[in-house]
Amino acid sequence: MKGRKGKTSDFRVPLTPEALHVIELASQQQRDGYIFPGVNRGVISDASMARLMERRGLEARPHGFRSTLRVWLTESQQASREVAETIIAHQTGSITERAYNRTDFLEQRRELMEAWERYLKSAD
Repeated sequence: MKGRKGKTSDFRVPLTPEALHVIELASQQQRDGYIFPGVNRGVISDASMARLMERRGLEARPHGFRSTLRVWLTESQQASREVAETIIAHQTGSITERAYNRTDFLEQRRELMEAWERYLKSAD
């Protein structure tokens, strides 16, 4: 999720077992309250992650993670636009629509993220 601390609304995330495992491992290296700390301060930047991936010979880049997930949600899962956009932390609808439809689709997102995890593991 993009956003600045204190400037972004709360966002519940349905974490899969593998995501929880990654967080557990990473939390052993946390610094200054960040699970994924940057080199100097704050969280790791997408540029730092891109450089790491490049040095490791990977073709993928961080921004591609979100777009790949979004395409997969539409093409393979037929996820509704609203649910798919919520998964990547985008808002949908007008201010009025959002005022009346206050769901965050947590259970639908949980099912889709578990399917995404299974898909990623099958690519190993």
